[in-house]
Amino acid sequence: MMHIDEDSAESMRVLRSRSNGRVPVSRLPDEILLMVFKHFEEEKRLNGYDSDDDESMTDDIGGAPACLVVTHVCRHWRKLALECPTLWTFIGSTSPRWLDVMLERSQKAPLVVVYTEYSISLREDCMDKVLLHLPRIKHLELRAFSYAAGHVMDLLSSQPAPMLENFKFILYSSLPTTVSTSNTIFQGQAPLLRHLEVVNCDRIWSSCIFGGLRTLRVGKTPLPVLLSALRCMPTLEQLTLQSGLSRSLQPILFNKVPLARLKSIALDGISLQDAVSLLAHLALPIDVKIALHLEPYTGPRTFADLFSVMGEHPDGSGPVFRSLRVIKPKPWRVAVQFSTSTTINSDYSWMPQDDDIRLSIECFNEYDEIHPNGPLTEISRDTGINICQIIAQRRPQTFFSGEFESIQVQGCSDFIGGLTAALRIEGSLNVPYPSLRVLEFEDIWFDGDELQDLRDVIIMRLQHNVPVHYLRLRLCKDFTANQMELFQEVVVNDIDCDEYTLEHSQA
Repeated sequence: MMHIDEDSAESMRVLRSRSNGRVPVSRLPDEILLMVFKHFEEEKRLNGYDSDDDESMTDDIGGAPACLVVTHVCRHWRKLALECPTLWTFIGSTSPRWLDVMLERSQKAPLVVVYTEYSISLREDCMDKVLLHLPRIKHLELRAFSYAAGHVMDLLSSQPAPMLENFKFILYSSLPTTVSTSNTIFQGQAPLLRHLEVVNCDRIWSSCIFGGLRTLRVGKTPLPVLLSALRCMPTLEQLTLQSGLSRSLQPILFNKVPLARLKSIALDGISLQDAVSLLAHLALPIDVKIALHLEPYTGPRTFADLFSVMGEHPDGSGPVFRSLRVIKPKPWRVAVQFSTSTTINSDYSWMPQDDDIRLSIECFNEYDEIHPNGPLTEISRDTGINICQIIAQRRPQTFFSGEFESIQVQGCSDFIGGLTAALRIEGSLNVPYPSLRVLEFEDIWFDGDELQDLRDVIIMRLQHNVPVHYLRLRLCKDFTANQMELFQEVVVNDIDCDEYTLEHSQA
């Protein structure tokens, strides 16, 4: 009877195999099938299929390779998958079983290694296995608590990293002073490294092995340490500083750090003081994009200080700003953006992708974030107008100059009074914004005498031969049909007013 069952089972297996062989996917060339496997593996991995963040998972289940299921379909698929090392190159598991499987099946293919703070803290022994393969790691991402940093630093210094292209090392507190960094990371050999992100790791800069970097993202690093590292990065194209500069008593060299190839610099979540301190020591190219996300500022530093440290370019050239956008993305935030184009049509971002937006500054106020309906502070009231006045008044020979043809105001009703004051002509010799032709307002609630004051200023500019040619309003309130007629008398070409604005205005 047992033999009959075995024969029956074998017959069923043969039938299933023949049936599977008739499925169209089974007739795909191996090259195409492998491409399907790779897309499947990537999708499963990115969706968290091999995540080991769940503490309830066992070593037999948690961290299983995303491509494992492919090997359980049929013999041909299993053979094909096992003979493709690149399917097994993503290392993110702390399970000894699956870690050994991945390292073995990936053979000599370049590895992508990504570990979270949970995995590194739970299983430091897995680092010994993984970083033993440091010479073939292409992407390395490590997050850890500081107590695990010493062991990891020793492993990173044990071998060269000739294939490493991306390195991300984040500690959740400062590197302990007891951790030795006398050994050179990667033994001073990482010739392909192009992208680096480090946080709380200020003592890994002991050598100039990062000279080929294109992208640097760094957080909580002392200014002297950062400047010393930047001097060794002549090909750097993108620089991002997060969470400000940590304090340091180290001396700072006076001469500026040249960054001739820098395309963009982003300072995220730092104080105005730190921004001024850093920019004062950098020699920036004239076409660099600058994005600032500033904490509430106190103390002696002002936006005038910020622009003054950017300095005058040696040949007197520089970008000319032709449009200005002031926007309040949230009740407790205000942003000002300057573009070399006459219009800004892109969606708002404090770090915009629009290459024409060369300067973007966003400020936020912690009090208003906690109390969004509370009183507006000086930051939300005056930041925009202060910035645009400073740049507009600078000489053409300085790093930036303003020849604004268009000003857009979005969601900043409290900015209208300051804008009107800035456009007002005092005397006959000093005409502010002489190139201004277009005013655009969106999501503005006009209050009190603001519209009358704005109309008076437009009349004043018309009399001085610097008229406003276009006035555009979107989603505004209290701009009535009567106001429309009054402004048509003083705006040279056209007033573009949407239906919402007219429908939500009181006669």
